[in-house]
Amino acid sequence: MNTRAGCPKPEVSGFATEQAAAFVARRVQVPVGRILTPRLCVCDWWHLTAGGLAAQRSASLTPKPGDGLLFKDVPDGVLSEAALRDVRGTRTRAEALALRHPHNLSRWRRSLKVLWSDIEQQFAARAGDDGEATRLWRSRAQVYRSVIAERRNEAQKRLDRAASLTAEQRYQWRCAEAAVLEGRSPESLAEVVELFVPLMVAA
Repeated sequence: MNTRAGCPKPEVSGFATEQAAAFVARRVQVPVGRILTPRLCVCDWWHLTAGGLAAQRSASLTPKPGDGLLFKDVPDGVLSEAALRDVRGTRTRAEALALRHPHNLSRWRRSLKVLWSDIEQQFAARAGDDGEATRLWRSRAQVYRSVIAERRNEAQKRLDRAASLTAEQRYQWRCAEAAVLEGRSPESLAEVVELFVPLMVAA
């Protein structure tokens, strides 16, 4: 039995990596509309949850300087594919952080808008179909649509919060980004500003 200090649910299985948890999730099928997805616990182990497709809440995903480099100068299609994986709960943590990085927020929001429009068109096209196959599709698609809505709301909130940063905070963020690009540690600066909250770091 795994011993996980501080785990709120020590009775459930824990996995050392997100990949291991995702592998088990793919092998375990949950009834219609419920899909097991990995969730990083406060004990630093991964659990599986059946609470929809959202693998992690935004509170556990605070981008730091340099986290957006994964999508720097990549085509919109590459970022959109990552946005789709994020909705499906199959993205990596690096992808999740990069999507939520200030430099990528607008593109992420646009990608989510496209996903939303697409699923809405699919619902409209099947509006008059009450067949068994369509009912099965609809119950699963509603979960998918709800996660897109959640992500769109998150993206907008992050954009609003980023826009509320002071000029000094923006300057410190740019300095931290420049430090990462130059291979230096942002901690060498007097202050590092994360996406939402100024974080004082000892020089």
